[in-house]
Amino acid sequence: MDGIERENVTEIRIPFRDIDMHGHMHNAAYYAHGEAALANLWRHRPAVEHEPAYLVRRSACIFHRGLRFDDPARFTVTVAKIGGSSVSFAVRVETGDALSAEIEIVWVAVDRGRHQPVQLPAATRDWLSGYLS
Repeated sequence: MDGIERENVTEIRIPFRDIDMHGHMHNAAYYAHGEAALANLWRHRPAVEHEPAYLVRRSACIFHRGLRFDDPARFTVTVAKIGGSSVSFAVRVETGDALSAEIEIVWVAVDRGRHQPVQLPAATRDWLSGYLS
C-alpha cells in the first residue's frame, strides 16, 4: 500500500468483526467495504440541482484470495461503463500486490418521486468519465 490518498482509493486493515470461523473475511464484508469506498468517491461529485436518487440495479463479486484479520486492503473504484440512466462501477480489492476480489456495482438514476429511471445529469456524467477504466 502506497499511502497515497485519492478520492477513488480507500485503504483499510481488515477488522476482526469481518472474519468468519475459517479465518477469512465474510463475503458480505467485501460488499460493505466496497460500497464504503464507492461512497467515499461519490462525496466528490459535483453538486447537481434536482439530483436523482441512485438505486443498486446489480452487484457481483469475484473472489481471488481470501482476506484475513489485519490484512492491509486497498479498494480502488473505477467506472466501467456509463449508460443513459445507469453507471457501472468496478471495485478492485488488493492486498499488497495480490488481487483479492473484484466487485461490480451497477446504479440506476431514478426520479425521486416516481422511482422511474431518468437520464444521468450531464455534470455527473462528465465527472464520472474521469474515472473510466
